[in-house]
Amino acid sequence: MRIYLVSNNLLLDYLNYALSDDLETIRLLRPLSIKGEEVAKLISERKEIKDILYIMASFQSGAIGTAKYLARKFELQIEMRKELNDCAVGMLGSKNIKMVKNLQDHDFTYRLPNGESLQDVGDRINTFITNNLNKDGNIVMFTHKRAILGFLLKYGKVGYNLEDDLILEYNDKIIYDGSETNYDLYELYFDTDGLKEINRL
Repeated sequence: MRIYLVSNNLLLDYLNYALSDDLETIRLLRPLSIKGEEVAKLISERKEIKDILYIMASFQSGAIGTAKYLARKFELQIEMRKELNDCAVGMLGSKNIKMVKNLQDHDFTYRLPNGESLQDVGDRINTFITNNLNKDGNIVMFTHKRAILGFLLKYGKVGYNLEDDLILEYNDKIIYDGSETNYDLYELYFDTDGLKEINRL
């Protein structure tokens, strides 16, 4: 079977939330940008995503907004699963999100209070995927870039480029290089013995 992991990285900016101190609520509600909606349509048209029987998405608006186009194409319901939510940031204090990401890219166990490390989110996503390997068809899981990174860390060879950015290699292919992308799409191939292939599409 195949499981596709998808993140749409184009979310709406310049939002003014009344609960500006509630970071996780902001992240939960943040919708796709206009360009993000266009990218969501593009993802649904990818020829590589085929024979889909299940569509799952995190509770976050961006993931659901991206999943809806594929759900319409395959005439499937979107199964909302909190296990696919993004890596929880936690209490920033004097830090900012960019700083936290850099710290986590060099220490996979680093977490803020009430937050998750990349190892934490990787464990969560990996367990969720393992628990769904008994399905009778291919699955698309709409999640988030950092959540996908946490999962990939379990299988990729870790390295850093000259700019000290995190790189992951799998079967002599670069599957993560930290570059800014409109979206990320990974194909995981499983047989009866487990995970056999990871392809960045």
